[in-house]
Amino acid sequence: MKPYDLLVKGGLVVSGSGIRKMDLAVKEGQIACLKPEISAEEAGQVKDVSGKYVIPGVIDVHVHPLYDDDMESLSRSAAYGGTTTILGFFYAKPGTPIAEPIEKAKGEGLQKSYLDFGIHVGILDPASQIKEISEAIKRGVSSFKMFMTYAKVGWMANDYHLAAAMDRIAECGGLVMLHAENGSANDYLEDRSIQRGEDQKRVFLKIRPDDLEAEAIFRAFSIGAVTHCPVYIVHASSAKSIRVIEQAKAEGQVVYAETCPQYLALTDKDLLQLGAFAKISPPLREEKDRLALWQAVEKGVLDLIASDHAPKAKKKEDSFLEAPYGSPQAETMLNITYDEGVNRGRIGMCKLVQLLSENPAKIFGLYPQKGVLQEGSDADIVVFDPNFVHIIQSQTQHSKTPFSLYEGRKCLGAPILSLQRGKILLENGEIKRRPGGAQFLPTKIFNKSRLGSVNK
Repeated sequence: MKPYDLLVKGGLVVSGSGIRKMDLAVKEGQIACLKPEISAEEAGQVKDVSGKYVIPGVIDVHVHPLYDDDMESLSRSAAYGGTTTILGFFYAKPGTPIAEPIEKAKGEGLQKSYLDFGIHVGILDPASQIKEISEAIKRGVSSFKMFMTYAKVGWMANDYHLAAAMDRIAECGGLVMLHAENGSANDYLEDRSIQRGEDQKRVFLKIRPDDLEAEAIFRAFSIGAVTHCPVYIVHASSAKSIRVIEQAKAEGQVVYAETCPQYLALTDKDLLQLGAFAKISPPLREEKDRLALWQAVEKGVLDLIASDHAPKAKKKEDSFLEAPYGSPQAETMLNITYDEGVNRGRIGMCKLVQLLSENPAKIFGLYPQKGVLQEGSDADIVVFDPNFVHIIQSQTQHSKTPFSLYEGRKCLGAPILSLQRGKILLENGEIKRRPGGAQFLPTKIFNKSRLGSVNK
């Protein structure tokens, strides 16, 4: 019997600290050996990837398997994009115990998912659900999402309940994830605009302004500081928000922030062209914001990039006011981030790996099982061809939502092979595994001793 099951040979292995030409051998689902030269005779299967990048599987920590896509179709779409692990949001509706969506998500994931997965639980009824936070952590969920917006639909938590939840989350060793916009002020601005008869698409930035995103982030950090709760900001979108995040980090507060490919690649001008397709929250902002986000990515002010995959059926010409928020993003995340970042000289491959693999694994307690290519880690491996030219088309995507914000965009670079725990997942443009082989990944109780390792 040969010592290794599979050998990935001749590639450029990328970590957050460097790039080395290495051979990588897999045994029983884990990385068994990394050396400059491993004989092909030592492995049962050999993949020659000379001239290609070999990176840790992408970890997308912001997906919604709740709308048009369930765990099966979402994980399949993400897998085509080079993702090997997903962390999805599941919401505890008012009157529902937190344990119910957690166990439902576990069952669906183990039955349907192509990818290993973890769970964030969304708290929509904090008055009754806060007391169940410790139970959620026992079930392997240590990250809790709350909304500072969407007052009209009853999702917004007031400051009292934010403080109470964050106090309890900190006490239990968890992490709060916040959609930070000032929901009450946003709703007033929207109502005023409707009364004036304004075109909602053209005033979208004015009714969800950057000032109110930055204000909410500052308020979230202030409550986090007094409750000693780690705070994670989802989908930061503006230059003003970046300044607030940078200040909190400079003061030593435990805060994390993500942005998304759509904010790094598109602006309000694209919104005017794409119509209801591009109704997302926070909105696509101005070019100055897009450039500020890239600077924050490069400096490490933003810790990671996630997709915010929220697939909802709509037409470009739908009423902008009535159209739902969200767009499909999971399948294009790696391609868009690479094309906008690496190809345009904004970041290098090492930073890309930090943003999409290493830092997500560290923040949510999956490192070094996930997020890195080293001996003993899961063999979640993506081979990325930097010379592969392709055009993004919704008809070739795999989400059930039939549109893309990047329709017709020509990209250079794409994943051509991926492995999950040593088994081939994606090869030659086809998924090679069946759903149901995934593992549930408990997110570990927050360990403050590892906080400083992110972005180092």
